[in-house]
Amino acid sequence: MKKILYTLIFILGAGLFSSCELDLQESPNNLSPEDANPDFLLNNVQLSFRNTYNGFHGIGANLSRMEDLFGSNYQNAYQATSFDGIWENAYAGLLVDADVLTEIGVERELFHHAGIAQILSAYTLVMLVDNFGDVPYSQILDGANLNPERDNAADVYAAAMQLLDDGVANLDRTPLTSPAVDLYFDGNIESWKALANSLKLKMYVQQRLTGDFASNINTIAGAELIDAANEAFVFQYSTNGQNPDARHPDFASNYQTDATEYMQNYYMAQLYTDKNVVDPRMRYYFYRQTTTIPNNVQVIPCINRDAPSHWPNNTPFCTVGDGYWGRDHLDDDGIPPDNLLRTTFGVYPAGGRFDQDQGQGVSPDFGLQGAGILPIYMHFYTDFLLAEAALTIPGVNGDPAALLESGIRKSIDYVIDFGSPAVSDASFVPSSDDIDDYVDEVIARYTAANSAGKLDVIIKEFYISAWGNGYEAYNMYRRTGSPSDIQPTLQPNPGDYYRSFIYPASHVQRNNNASQKPDGQATPVFWDPGTINLQ
Repeated sequence: MKKILYTLIFILGAGLFSSCELDLQESPNNLSPEDANPDFLLNNVQLSFRNTYNGFHGIGANLSRMEDLFGSNYQNAYQATSFDGIWENAYAGLLVDADVLTEIGVERELFHHAGIAQILSAYTLVMLVDNFGDVPYSQILDGANLNPERDNAADVYAAAMQLLDDGVANLDRTPLTSPAVDLYFDGNIESWKALANSLKLKMYVQQRLTGDFASNINTIAGAELIDAANEAFVFQYSTNGQNPDARHPDFASNYQTDATEYMQNYYMAQLYTDKNVVDPRMRYYFYRQTTTIPNNVQVIPCINRDAPSHWPNNTPFCTVGDGYWGRDHLDDDGIPPDNLLRTTFGVYPAGGRFDQDQGQGVSPDFGLQGAGILPIYMHFYTDFLLAEAALTIPGVNGDPAALLESGIRKSIDYVIDFGSPAVSDASFVPSSDDIDDYVDEVIARYTAANSAGKLDVIIKEFYISAWGNGYEAYNMYRRTGSPSDIQPTLQPNPGDYYRSFIYPASHVQRNNNASQKPDGQATPVFWDPGTINLQ
């Protein structure tokens, strides 16, 4: 048994929340296999994964203009301490418990416990690399090393690939008993294998600018992937608002008494005004507390201002229309009395209210009452990733236009089905003609575009379909520079865009081998050549 539980507190500057049953008179460094409850450990691994993913989603959503990012420039939008929580969840929570669980799982022939832990560890390592770049890994399991050095990001990706293979190998073995609780796939081991393959696909596409991954993608595309609605990798929240609050965090924060967060004007405009038809998902994604736009600077400070002079024409600014309004990117205006007026999260995926022109302030009794989901890897992501690969990588099989259409339709179908329990007036539900009109316009744009324009169409539709998943939105923006019409910052010189997160304060201050990035947030991760202009 690796003696790492407490050492990691000092190595990585993180607090440990262990799920092991221990005699408090014994040193945790003397943890033995008989002390650990595999089901408790697996529960903690699954919950730590949710917490880690949700942290990456939140910051990615801000940086990709899915949700509002407060501040006047990138330098003051985040501090090193902003990333402490994510780092601690990943290292002191998930990776520690997953490593212990893998070892005792194999020892006790609880192979499915071990396999799930390995897959979630691999996913976590990929997220750490995608957001931070070089991160500690190979030395964190050495209890004698209190100051692990960071590994090359590409090497950590390779280690994650190996963990996926090892995890699937364990899932293929017959265990003495299955996990008591599977929070994601309810015991469906084939879905866990499909997730491992889907994560490989994501990793290959993520790296496509660094090498030739055509054969890898063609091979994995022939394997079982997450490509059907019943295979979607999500975390399901509930309606329980008691301590601990088990509702979707966006619902809990914005429906309890009033809306505390701002939607992003650019993102809402992509669904409402970017095309000749309104996106069929608009009323599911967003809920309006009023159906009109107040012409009052005390409520909307920007209402009588012009768009910044450095913005391209037709860039959404200040409001979207018909009651839809939030904030523009890096708007540091004060908070006016608009908590019961501003647009907020809808029924998908936050478990809020379906918009039927009610124009009412929020209430905790509305909609699905917080029983939303964290959409981690949806089945339609596979179509968008394969469409991008088929368009941009010579030798990759598949029809990008057909895959694009498939991804859009799967997303719309899932969103409408998810929100159906919150619908009381069917006249507001998009018809099949509404959906066809939307898809037809997208495909017409794709067909008329040049190669770069075709990629922009694919990524914009992926971006729209990924609502609730800022991690993937942030990845696709850095990987492609799309959407190309993304809203600029309000200030003409906002500083360097976050091509990666700066290292957490807890890591830099408590590890003698750790230092902050010399170029700060301008440092690209290994799969980003740094040549695409980001703003």
